[in-house]
Amino acid sequence: MKKLVVVALFVALGGCATAINRHNAENYHQAGLQAEWNGDYELAERNFYRALVNARSGNSPKAGISMAEYNLGRIKGYLCKHKEAEELLLDALKLEVEVTGPESGVTSKRLFELARLYYDQGKYDKAAQYYSRAIPIVKKLGVEKSDPIALADAMDEYSVSLSKSGNKTKASEVKSEASALRKNNPGAKAKFVPTRYNTRC
Repeated sequence: MKKLVVVALFVALGGCATAINRHNAENYHQAGLQAEWNGDYELAERNFYRALVNARSGNSPKAGISMAEYNLGRIKGYLCKHKEAEELLLDALKLEVEVTGPESGVTSKRLFELARLYYDQGKYDKAAQYYSRAIPIVKKLGVEKSDPIALADAMDEYSVSLSKSGNKTKASEVKSEASALRKNNPGAKAKFVPTRYNTRC
């Protein structure tokens, strides 16, 4: 009887710890976002790291772990820790594909982030691979109408990546499409302007 009580107690404590970990993960996540908003990337990194540790310890859903890895990966990249950023972003992408599928809007965010990380490091062949997967997804989601200039900007980078990877013909096609988007949306500005990975390195 005593043994059963002890086991039940450990199970209860484990469930309590899991809930606490998840709660802590959310708090650290919000603190990380605030620090990033304030431009304090070092503090953001510490908070996003703690968010990820607690998300994993609390057996958070894969979507939550993907988000934690994504945010920590971005910040590490902004701090020029490119290898660590790459590993986190790749794992975040893998998890997100499992959760929301290969063509979801959230998956496209993971793909674009990797594309920009590689582009800003001059790894154009890898950048082209991720742009080629991300751009068709957001087109299906209607970004050509909702944020055409941001799409054109991404396509410009895709074009450069293709050109520097030796695919001049495809690069020209993509560049023409980006130019058409700008021509068809005179005076429009990009609603989404990403943070770059090469500004502090």
